[in-house]
Amino acid sequence: MRPFNPPKQYIFTIIFGLLVIVATAGKPKTSYFTGKWDGNMVQINNPKRANKNKFCIKKIYVNGKKIKANYKSQGIEFDPSAYGFEEGQELLIEIISKDDCEPTFHSEGFIPQRD
Repeated sequence: MRPFNPPKQYIFTIIFGLLVIVATAGKPKTSYFTGKWDGNMVQINNPKRANKNKFCIKKIYVNGKKIKANYKSQGIEFDPSAYGFEEGQELLIEIISKDDCEPTFHSEGFIPQRD
């Protein structure tokens, strides 16, 4: 019995297909918000992506600490005190999302930062 030797054209097609998939995969977008925390829960709207059954936000960091949250929900809410932050403390909130959608920040006292 002969070993399976796929024709070179199939190998090229597989490699080309993988390159197309990698090239079309959206790069994540990062949004930054800074402000003094007022002691209330931080609220972020996490919309569904257009024509997909997936949500926008991939990860959230506060002053470099990853926030554990249900990212498969339209609204994300977390208490910074659960991560060791105190009321009145300056926070940098980093939201990593898909490139084809825009999460909305709802907590007062925070302003968006541009790169």
